[in-house]
Amino acid sequence: MRTLVLSAAILAALPASAQSRGAWFLDLHRVAPTLEGSYTGMQDGKPVNFDIVKDLALAKDSTRVGVALEYQGPRFGLELSAESQDYAGSNLISRDVTISGQTWNAQATVATSVKMTNYTGNWTIRFMRTPGFWIGADLGVRGTVLDLNATGTSYLTGVTSKASFKSGLPMPQVGPSVGYYGLDGRLVLRGFYHYLGYKGARYHHAGADVRYFPLDWLGVRVFTSGESWKVPSDTISKDLAITLDRSGTGFGLVLKF
Repeated sequence: MRTLVLSAAILAALPASAQSRGAWFLDLHRVAPTLEGSYTGMQDGKPVNFDIVKDLALAKDSTRVGVALEYQGPRFGLELSAESQDYAGSNLISRDVTISGQTWNAQATVATSVKMTNYTGNWTIRFMRTPGFWIGADLGVRGTVLDLNATGTSYLTGVTSKASFKSGLPMPQVGPSVGYYGLDGRLVLRGFYHYLGYKGARYHHAGADVRYFPLDWLGVRVFTSGESWKVPSDTISKDLAITLDRSGTGFGLVLKF
């Protein structure tokens, strides 16, 4: 229900933004953030207990090209983006690890692959403006999907077994943002901070974006962001406790029209 309300708000803003002077941006980018965290508890009636780095030794493997479409005007801003990364690891585990009900005991060898996908829809209301500078508030949603596949071989029996795990975390994006346009629109800066607290669960998302346009229609982009989830059981994910930390820097090419 909350996602539907946010989507309706974004759609309602489009006619107003189309009537004001602004610019559209289409960019292709790559970002490969670090990934740390753990899952403990129950999901779909199956026990889960693993740490992404300590148990599975997951590290960055490859990145796919992400895409973003934005409208940036004097009163409103709209951002729609998606990107994904692959992580892989192989480890001789030092404790019992459980993924979707499948348990591997200490000294088993576990090989794991993860695809992490992010979708963002964000609407920015700019309520304070001076020449070249603005302050606003963000209202949107960011979906994070972790898709994990693991294969483990028992140290004692040599038996190999597999397990898969999928977790989705749609998070509201609410918080302040600031921006700056300089050099006749050739330099574009933006920063934001989003926070959500609910029944002991906490989510932080902060980032900055710098764009430079040597041509009126073509520019380069450098951006950085960090996200942190701390979700105890019996909050957002019911019986599953989640901690996740992601941070990284990305680069891209931007078309302005």
